[in-house]
Amino acid sequence: MIRTTIVLLSVTFLFGSNIEEIPLLKWVDPHGSKPGTYEEWIKDHPYRPFSCLLNRVFQGDGHLGNVAILTDQTIAPHLDTEIEQLAQFLTTEGYTVFDYQTSGGTPETLRTFLQQIYGTDSIEGALLIGNLPVAWFEVYDYGGGLVQFPMDLFYMDLDGNWLDTISTGNGRYDGHVGNTNLEIYVGRLLPTGIGLDTVVLRNYFAKNKSYREGTMNLQKRALVFVDDDWLSWAPIWAADVALLFVDTTNYWHPETTRASLYRTRLDTMQTWVSVFAHSSPSVHQFTYNSGAQHDYYYASEYTSQNPPTNFYNFFACSFCRYTQAGYGGGQAIFNEEFGIGAIGSTKSGSMLDFQFFYRPLGEQKTMGEAFRYWFDCIYDSIGMTLERICWHYGMTLLGDPFLRPTGHSTRIAENINDNLPSSFLSISNPVSDWVNISLQLASAQHVELIVYDCLGRKLNTVYTGRLSAGNNHMQFSMKDKNDVPLPTGIYLLHAGIGTDVVVAKIVKIE
Repeated sequence: MIRTTIVLLSVTFLFGSNIEEIPLLKWVDPHGSKPGTYEEWIKDHPYRPFSCLLNRVFQGDGHLGNVAILTDQTIAPHLDTEIEQLAQFLTTEGYTVFDYQTSGGTPETLRTFLQQIYGTDSIEGALLIGNLPVAWFEVYDYGGGLVQFPMDLFYMDLDGNWLDTISTGNGRYDGHVGNTNLEIYVGRLLPTGIGLDTVVLRNYFAKNKSYREGTMNLQKRALVFVDDDWLSWAPIWAADVALLFVDTTNYWHPETTRASLYRTRLDTMQTWVSVFAHSSPSVHQFTYNSGAQHDYYYASEYTSQNPPTNFYNFFACSFCRYTQAGYGGGQAIFNEEFGIGAIGSTKSGSMLDFQFFYRPLGEQKTMGEAFRYWFDCIYDSIGMTLERICWHYGMTLLGDPFLRPTGHSTRIAENINDNLPSSFLSISNPVSDWVNISLQLASAQHVELIVYDCLGRKLNTVYTGRLSAGNNHMQFSMKDKNDVPLPTGIYLLHAGIGTDVVVAKIVKIE
C-alpha cells in the first residue's frame, strides 16, 4: 500500500526540530586555534567613560517606524557621507533615522541607552558600527565545559533580566529570565582584524549603496551546501531556504560535498548561500572518504575568491565570532565587490527551525525583522530550554539589518502577498499515490506546479495553466516526466502562482 501525504511548509512552524538528534557543531581548525576569551578582548578594548550624542535626525514619513545608527566616535567623521547616504535610502523607504555618535562605555551603559531611545523614539532596530561595547555570555555547553562568547541578544531584549551567577562579577552573563521576548533587532559592522576600519567600512557602504540602487542585484537564487553530519535534515532545511528563493541549488552527499566543489559553486552568481559545516572563525571543514578525510575552505578565501553572493547563512561553528581577528563572517561581508549581510553564530551552535527566518524574508521583510521574528518564535512556540540556549544564544546579524534580500525599491508594497493562496491543502489517499490539493486564489492567476527531488532536480511539471479566483481542486500522480512512479521519499512541490511561489514538502511513504 502506498500513501502519499503533502505537508505545507507554511505550517511547519507548529513543530520544533528534535535537537537531541541533530549532530552538534564542532570547533575545527587544522592549525589548532582556540576561541578568544573575554579577558583577552577586554585587555585590548578596555572600558572607558560612555558618551552618546545625537548627530542628526533624518525624517521620513514614519510608516515603517524609527531606527537608530550608532557609530564609534573615532571613525564616525570618516563615514559621515556614507551614513547620510544610508539614512536617505531609509527615509525614502519610510523610516525616520536617528544618527548617534558614541564613545566608550560598557555593555550595560550601551543597553541602558538603547532602552532610553526605545522608550522615547520607539526604535525598532539599530545598526552598531565600529568598536562599540561587546556583551559576553557563558554556559555549560550541553553539560560539558564552560564556554564563553560575545552575544548581541543582550541588546535586543531590553526588558528581560540578565544574570551573572556562576562567578559573580566576572563580566560574563550566564542567565536570562523574565520577559525574554525581543524589543529591537541589532546588526553589527565590526571588521576585527580585516584591514583598516574606515577603508573597509567605506567599501562596505559603497556595496550597500549599489545593492539598494539595484546595480548589485544578483540572480534571485540560493545555494544550499550541507556536509555529511546533517544529510538527514538537508531536504527540510533546503525547503526552508526555498521559502526565500524558489530557485535553490542543493548539494548534500557524503563524498562530493568537499571544499573544491564549494569553491566552484561559489563562483556562480546567486543572492544567498547557506553552508552547513564544522568550522572555526578561520575555516570550514568538509568530510569525505567515508569520514576518514577532510579538506578546508578558509575564511580568507571569501576575500580572495570574492564570491558573487550578497547574503550568507553560516551554519558553521563560531564563523561569525566578530571578536576574533579575521573572522569568516566578516571576511564574507567585507570583501571587495560582494557580500553585504550574514547570519551566523559566535559559538558552537547555530540557527535551527529556519522557516521562522526564511518565511518573513520571502515576504520582503528586512534581515533584522526576520532575525527578531525567528528569536520570538523560538521563545513563544518552542521555549528556550538549556539545549536551545546552547544552540541559539550566539546568533548574530552581521551587516546592515535594514536590508531586504529580495531587493529594494522606493516604494515598499503594502499588500505584497495578496495573490498568494490563503489555503493550500491536501487530502492523503491511502489506496493510491495520487495527491489531492486545493488552491484558493484571491484573483485569477497563471499557476505552474513542478515536482523536484531533494537534490533540486526537476522531475515533472504536473500542471500549468490559468486558474480562476476562489477555491481550485486538482489531483496529480507522483510520477516523473516519463510516467514512471516515483519511489518512496521526500519531494518538493513548487507552486508558481503569478509572480509568487509557494513551496510544499511531499512525503511519499509505503
